[in-house]
Amino acid sequence: MSEPTNPNPKETKFPQGDQSIIDDILKEMPSNDAIEVDLPSKNRFYTLQDPSMPITMRPMSFADEKSMLSKKDGGSDIINKLLARCVTNIDIAQLLQMDKLYMLMKLREISYGPNYHVTINCPSCKSENSVVFALDTFNVNYADEELTNPMKVQLPILKKEVVVKIPRVEDERYFTNSETTLNNLWRFIVSIGGYDAKSVISKVVPQLPIKDAHIIMEALGCTNYGIDTNVRFACSYCDHVESMELPITADFFSSK
Repeated sequence: MSEPTNPNPKETKFPQGDQSIIDDILKEMPSNDAIEVDLPSKNRFYTLQDPSMPITMRPMSFADEKSMLSKKDGGSDIINKLLARCVTNIDIAQLLQMDKLYMLMKLREISYGPNYHVTINCPSCKSENSVVFALDTFNVNYADEELTNPMKVQLPILKKEVVVKIPRVEDERYFTNSETTLNNLWRFIVSIGGYDAKSVISKVVPQLPIKDAHIIMEALGCTNYGIDTNVRFACSYCDHVESMELPITADFFSSK
């Protein structure tokens, strides 16, 4: 007859102590060291919390992921809070959008590795393609001396000079959709044709020729600077090939 199993076995004791056991279990843990971050803007438009120190970023932890899942705020607010947890020496609310996008790509890369797996449905044959993009190969266009904030823009139709200020993360509420963007465009125009009265600017903006309005929006987006997220998609099932923006899905901050 077999011996009865003890329903309450004693906890196994190891002579080396708990910390040694924990260290052994976690010995293959990837480095959690923070890295210096070289922003596309080259930090030209920020006052760092400690000007003598660089901006640094550490990989995401399980606690960071848990914090994201527990948030009930909007998507952009969750992402901003995630960056605030992982990035030091800069106020996230003051980030220019080109720098924020670069930070998101870099945080994904150092947390889960450079390979980003995504599913793309071919717009031609509708087949589902599993695609891998290497985030560490994306080109970064760094700011040159021509980029200023505020910046001057020449309107091709009205032949007027416009001075605009570049939006920051704290301004994201003004760019939630196309209608909101157009309704708030005046907020980011310092002057137009030499006139700086907001009462004038807010009335002129809705009457702008569409080409001039787009010139202003392109300037606000600093489209010539930052990380280039344009990728090439070639369908595995048909001959369809196209350039597209990197698809950033809900799985972006996961190990998938």
